[in-house]
This record gives sequence, structure tokens and C-alpha cells, in this order.
Amino acid sequence: MNSTRRGWPMLAVVSAAAALLATAIFGQGSSIFLLDLPGDRVGVRYSHGSLDRAVQLQDNFDALIEDFRGWTRAKVGLVILLLNRDEWKESGFTNPYGVAEPAGGRGIAMPAWGDDGTVQIWRQLLGSRLPMLPDQPFRGTPEQEASLAVADLNATVDGARILLRAAGISGDQPWVDGVLTLAVVLSNIQGHHATRLSDVRMIYEDFARTGGGPAAYPLDAAAAPPSLAARLWFDSQFFSAANLLVGPGGKYPAKAIFKQARKNGGRVLAAELMAKCPELGTWLKTSFKTN
Repeated sequence: MNSTRRGWPMLAVVSAAAALLATAIFGQGSSIFLLDLPGDRVGVRYSHGSLDRAVQLQDNFDALIEDFRGWTRAKVGLVILLLNRDEWKESGFTNPYGVAEPAGGRGIAMPAWGDDGTVQIWRQLLGSRLPMLPDQPFRGTPEQEASLAVADLNATVDGARILLRAAGISGDQPWVDGVLTLAVVLSNIQGHHATRLSDVRMIYEDFARTGGGPAAYPLDAAAAPPSLAARLWFDSQFFSAANLLVGPGGKYPAKAIFKQARKNGGRVLAAELMAKCPELGTWLKTSFKTN
């Protein structure tokens, strides 16, 4: 749910933060000029011609933050930068156009629309298959729109990481942070986009396969994966663990996890997750390469 009629002080803050974020990324004298879609949880700075997508993304991330605030009581927000291919190139981002990238602390840069290049990169990362979507894209072909759907899932993972960091919530072991991130994402999908769950599961299965297959990397490489494909492979492994916790039939819902974290001063303890869901022990032993 999104509203421009409530929370007026926050509107100004988010809008100003978005403007400062854009200035910091592009620098003085940049030729990039973005339009502003303010919001009390999510501010969007968007490229000309991408208003429909900006509204859609604002609604989606607004729901993510509403969920997260309800679970954690943390007053956190996000800023989205929605850029076309030329603007992306001028910005100097590391990731290729079509793959979201965290920016400026609590910002996420995302593609304004799909094109043949975004289709190509996600086909490579998925192993050719793109998710099925309705045949009424905002702009471009259904396949280009499908590439954006995968990009947006990837961006939601970035958003969850940012929210956890901003709320001061972390695990007592590195793998816990990865599982928490994907637990936030999975819980949000179950609550707001349940019809996409089957596609999301196939996407992570594809990431696991194209990233190297079973136990492709040691767990200690998760902090700095050697490639984008490896990073997505790690996300797929953490998604599997998140499914054990918060998926259908899961034993430890996000609300309960974060309620306990508040009692622990923002820490999520691996021992508590294991106690609630012993299957995590098998997951931890079998999912990663042994050094």
C-alpha cells in the first residue's frame, strides 16, 4: 500500500535523501536528470518514460518495508534509482545493466526497462529459461518484461540486506545473515506475490545449477563471491534454508525470528535457528564445499 497523503514530514526526508543519493552517485555536472516519486517508505528517482514501472516498484518495496517494520519495529526506508541503459553507463556501476546494485547506503539502482541486453544476461545466468509472465508488458516484449521480473527479485534481496543492516539486525555466524536475508524475501513473496512462488523456486533452482551445482563453493566465500553467478548461487543456497524456516510448513516464521532478535539485542543466534529447525544442520553440512 502506498500513499502520498500521510506522513508528510517523511515525504520531504525521503525525497531529499533520493536527491542527495542521485547527486552523490552521478556527481556535479552529470547530464543525468531524474524525476521524483516521493513516498513515506520508498522514494523513487526515475528515468523519463518509466513512471509506470516506478509506481509498480514503489508499491512492491513499500509492501516489503511494511512487512519488515511490522516484524522488527525498525523505522527504515529505501531509495530506488531507476535508470535507463545510458544513465547506468554514466553512473559507473559495477554490475551490468539489468542487474540491480546497492547504492549510497540505503539505495538500490535498478533498470528502468528491459531490452535485448537484459534478456541476454538473465538467460545466461538462468541457463536460458525466463519466468512466464502475462502478455501485457509495460514496455517492450513479454520476454524483456520477464527479464525485469528476475532483476526485481534480485533487487529485493539487495533491499532485504539493506533493511537488516539499517535495523542493526545480524546473525552470530556469517551464514545466518544470508538465511535471514532470503527469509525476509521469501516471507514477503508468500504474503504479497504467492502466485509467483513456483517461478521464484525455479529461478533459484536455475541459479544453483548454472552457478556450479551442488556444493560448488565453500561457505567462507559467501562474503565476497568471485562472480555474479557465484553470488546468485549463494542466494540459492540461502533460499533453500529460508524455505526450511519460513516457507510453507516452515517451523520458524519471520515474525517469531525477529521477535526473538529484539530480545537478543538485534542478534539472531544460529543455535536458536537450529533448535527451531534441526534440518538446518543437514543443510549446512551438505550445501557447501568442504575446504
